[in-house]
Amino acid sequence: MKKILIALFLIFSQSFAFDSSVVGKEFLDFTSRDETGKEVKASQVIDHKPAVVVFFAIGDQPGTFKFMPQMNSLYEKYKDRVVFMAVLLSRSNPEEVKELKKMLPLKLPVYLGYRDAIINYQIQKVDVPLIIFVDRAGLITHIVARPESTEEEIYPPEKVAKEKTIERRIYQSIGIIEKYIREMIGE
Repeated sequence: MKKILIALFLIFSQSFAFDSSVVGKEFLDFTSRDETGKEVKASQVIDHKPAVVVFFAIGDQPGTFKFMPQMNSLYEKYKDRVVFMAVLLSRSNPEEVKELKKMLPLKLPVYLGYRDAIINYQIQKVDVPLIIFVDRAGLITHIVARPESTEEEIYPPEKVAKEKTIERRIYQSIGIIEKYIREMIGE
C-alpha cells in the first residue's frame, strides 16, 4: 500500500501542474512588458500569426541556461513566418533583460510576464520552460513543458523515448518543437 501511495504522489506531483486542458482552446491573453518596458498584450504581439510562446524563469537550471539558447536556431530559421515570445516570469526590468540576453545568449524577443500569464496557464516554477504553440486562428495546438528534462510533458500526448543526457534531450526537444512549428505554417 505504501508503494502505491508513493507512486500516486509522484504521478500527481510531477504532472498536471500547468493547465494542459487549454490545448485546442483559444489562446489566453496576458499583459507583459517588452524589452523597452512598454506594456503590451500578448495578443497584440501575436496578431493572428502562428506563435511560439516560451515561458521561462531566471533561476531555472538547466532549462533557462541550457535550453533557451538552443531556441535561437529555430528563431533565426522561422522568425519571418512565426512570432516568437520568450516570456520571462519575474519582476525584472529592461536592463536585467539585456544582461540576461547577453549572458545566455538569447536572440528571441523577451517579454516580462507575470501575474496574468502565471494565472492563465497555472504555471509553477517546476513547469518551465513551458512552450505554447498558437495557430493563426488563435488556438493552442500543442504544449511542451520542461523540454530539457526526463520529466518532459507533451500535449497532446506523444510517446517519446527520452534521451539519456541533457544535451541529447534538448536536441530531441528542439526537433519536436520544429515539427510543431512546421505543422503550424503548413510545411
